[in-house]
Amino acid sequence: MLLPDGDISSQDWWDSQSATWGDWVEGKPKSVQSNASGWLVDFEHHEAQVLPVDEDGHGRRLANLGCEELHTAIGGVQFEGRDVILVFEKLKMVPIEMDAEHLKMAGESLGRFHTLCGRNIATPNDERAWNQRLDILEPRTRSATKWRAPHSADTQGTITHRNFRLNQCYVREGKILLGGCMGGILNALNPESSPSPALRDVASAVIGLSAEQKRNFCEAWASSAPAHWSSNKALDGHRGGLLIWEYEQYLQSRLYHQSWGKSEPESVTHFLSNVSTLQNGMYRARTIAAGGMICLYIPVVAILYWGFYPEASTPSNVELIGVAIAAGVGWFLRKVYRSLAPTAW
Repeated sequence: MLLPDGDISSQDWWDSQSATWGDWVEGKPKSVQSNASGWLVDFEHHEAQVLPVDEDGHGRRLANLGCEELHTAIGGVQFEGRDVILVFEKLKMVPIEMDAEHLKMAGESLGRFHTLCGRNIATPNDERAWNQRLDILEPRTRSATKWRAPHSADTQGTITHRNFRLNQCYVREGKILLGGCMGGILNALNPESSPSPALRDVASAVIGLSAEQKRNFCEAWASSAPAHWSSNKALDGHRGGLLIWEYEQYLQSRLYHQSWGKSEPESVTHFLSNVSTLQNGMYRARTIAAGGMICLYIPVVAILYWGFYPEASTPSNVELIGVAIAAGVGWFLRKVYRSLAPTAW
């Protein structure tokens, strides 16, 4: 941890410091408040977030994007690649309301942010690293669950917000600004070994929302995010989709509350206690898929046998009907399998 070596409520302390990048604060601190990330120091025209623990300077990384959707830092202090102090300009903003209109605006804003991120970084599917992250979170939180996902090739790693929450979305002059643009303690508890997909930010936003609120937000995000990141393959519930990232976010929330000795929200306990039920349903669906695959292979094998095996006899009508029935059953079972997939959102 990097802790202030003096009184951060005094002007002398701030006058003795200087930014290692960007702009610096001016004047006397008006107040100092502790928060989940460290200390928030209020000045007349700025706010300074002091971070005792940070992962890898993500606050400055977001600032360097120059994204109009974000309320990022305008300067600060870094030490060995970590953000120690981030300076934010004070703006007149109001938190969004949780109605359909503002949820859609927030979703579209997040999607535009991800589009910009995708132009900067878009790494191939890295399911090994993403599953290893779960392999750390599950034993560390003492959760009686284990879930791994074969992520789609449409799921790419990119620059993500990392701390996205709807209560950090604000309205300014009719536009949505996404706040909370920093790394901090929550991310440092389990550092990122490989760029995460945009779906991680979406999952961070929707945990705790009703089904209708979730749909409004996610459909708006999909309308402005890169198309392949919200494709049917990327959102395939049988391959993890958004649901596996919701699982990761719930584990992350449990880790945070356990680290501070706090009682976790009921929504976290409820979701994680129902993971086994969800997995059992997916296992039964895979059994149906396997039956469908076998039935679809029968016509292929029969055609290859009749067409290329020298001693094969001419198929009878009964055999042809049997092969057609197998193909029909296979097609039907695949349809059933698709219908049993967890909903995209």
